[in-house]
Amino acid sequence: MSNEEEPAGTVQFLQYHRPGLTAGDYEIRIEQVVKITGHDSAIPPFKAEMNFTVAGERFELKPTDVHGVFPPDGNLGNHSNVFPHIILNRSTLPWERVAERESTQATGVPWLALLLFNEDEKPKSKNLTLAALKEAGPEKFPPLTLEPGQQDNDEVTVIDVPAGRLKAIMPTTEELSLLAHVRFGTEPVNPNRVDDADDKDEEEFAVIISNRLPQPGKTSFAHLVSVEKRFTQVGGKYVFDLQGAKDNDLIRLVSFKSWSFACTDEKKDFQQLLLRLNKTSGQPTHSSATLSLPHTTSADEALLSKGFVLLPHYFRHGDQTASWFHGPLIPGQNTSPKIDLPARAADELLRYDPALSMFDVSYAAAWQLGRLMALQDKTVSTGIYQWKRRRAQSAAQAKQWVHRLPFQKTTPAPEIPQPVASWFDSLRNLEGLPFNYLVADERMLPPESIRFFRVDEAWLDCLADGARSIGRVASSDHAADQLQAKNSPAAGLGEPHTGFLLRSEVVSGWPGLLVEAFADRKMREGEQSLDVVRMARLGGGVLLCVFKGDIGRVEIYLKAETLHFGLHPDGSTYYKKLRKPDSGEQLPDTPENTVKLDSTVHWRKDSPRTLNVTVLAQSLQTSNSSQYALQMVEGAEKVIFRAR
Repeated sequence: MSNEEEPAGTVQFLQYHRPGLTAGDYEIRIEQVVKITGHDSAIPPFKAEMNFTVAGERFELKPTDVHGVFPPDGNLGNHSNVFPHIILNRSTLPWERVAERESTQATGVPWLALLLFNEDEKPKSKNLTLAALKEAGPEKFPPLTLEPGQQDNDEVTVIDVPAGRLKAIMPTTEELSLLAHVRFGTEPVNPNRVDDADDKDEEEFAVIISNRLPQPGKTSFAHLVSVEKRFTQVGGKYVFDLQGAKDNDLIRLVSFKSWSFACTDEKKDFQQLLLRLNKTSGQPTHSSATLSLPHTTSADEALLSKGFVLLPHYFRHGDQTASWFHGPLIPGQNTSPKIDLPARAADELLRYDPALSMFDVSYAAAWQLGRLMALQDKTVSTGIYQWKRRRAQSAAQAKQWVHRLPFQKTTPAPEIPQPVASWFDSLRNLEGLPFNYLVADERMLPPESIRFFRVDEAWLDCLADGARSIGRVASSDHAADQLQAKNSPAAGLGEPHTGFLLRSEVVSGWPGLLVEAFADRKMREGEQSLDVVRMARLGGGVLLCVFKGDIGRVEIYLKAETLHFGLHPDGSTYYKKLRKPDSGEQLPDTPENTVKLDSTVHWRKDSPRTLNVTVLAQSLQTSNSSQYALQMVEGAEKVIFRAR
């Protein structure tokens, strides 16, 4: 396969999404005055009052509230020029409370901030009850009044940060407004998305960006913290209230979400990981990138190149030998003779090679596996047996009708129960199969590799026939299954299925991964992608993708929600290339369209890698968070693998 990269994806930014009401207690007062023309007597007005509470997150977030983070948790890529960010599933969340102490209604200033700490600044997280949080201590925290529904024994996660350090990295209210925005995904429903979230026609997220770059060569720690009413007005300007703390005094903050990553290896980012697939040190080179063991001599090439492996084979009488086996994912088309199904037992599917004096147990193992998987599911096994029993009764009635027995009515052959039919469909989609049947030897799929395959329809036929063999005891049962072979749930696929296995940090590190496959090697206008049969993570950083038809090329890229924000390095400095405000397209690469960051202007003096966001926004000619996000965004890469 050959590979290359192309930009992809579109996205729409909005400045904010204020809720109708911020979280808190409210009172409704209603007064109705009735006046009757011609009557001077006053009618007492009707008055009513009602109290209600708008509840909202205050001390913790549910795991479902967080859509994703970047850089990914635990990643080791080179992110020293990227501003970390967090994506929240509810677009109003950053504006449901207020950061300014004197404010009572929602403003453009979010109450959440994303702080980044270097390796030697890592704050220690601790769990406290709200009762302990209310108690006065050496750590500075404003007086706390609980809202309805909040209890003293509720737990909260906090971090304690020295006041001097916090003052150096805490964004101002103007910066907080620029560092939070709403993002709309404009892509249609896409079955190729590799995650567990339901895709929608239009998805809306809130994004909060950090104002600090990670430290190169070290680990960084990100914390999403609450700044609810922590800013107070001084001289007409809001500043973070340190409560008179000195530089070494600790300021307590409520932490909602934390993760860590390291900036140690530039080869660990999304693009480089994909471009370096199949180049893992110490692994043999697979020029064809197929799912097979490396072969070094012509003696083993014939079978190893077809996806076979040697495995121990134990006979019923205790003897042991080694036999050939391959799973349902093979490097090329199956050239074996057609298999006669249904089979009476797995032994019928054993093959013997007299030239090698060895057995091929592939199809026998598939048949036995299908039978065991069906027996393991009581609903499926009883459903198959009862369906066969009703079908036999229907056949007997039809036979009696032929002999014209009186008062005998025939019934149509029963359809297979829908749960059983669905189970067979999932079986043919390789769902529930043990991974060691898909990849019999780890050397076939080493770390950081992609392996392409064709689905062996004969293998799946044997798998399905093994499941269908439940209740196949007598020769008459076998004959009945033969008569119904074409209409059985074990019928063949009917068209080729191809796909690939990807084992990489990309699978586990980047949520929202998108994969598309096409029949043509080259892109052409109006082409349709291949239909997806199955696309799923199998654990351990392994992605399985199966498509209908033959693959000509595969495109792997990120959904728009995984765009990130950063700067372009230029030696010891950074610069940013401007985009068109209306379309987001990159402007021509000229000095007029490039903003070079000045170390004395665009960065804070007391924290060299902390951005002066308001100054940079002015240099980028932006006035709100949506424009700032548009200029700061870095495109998601697309890597294309083409068949030779």
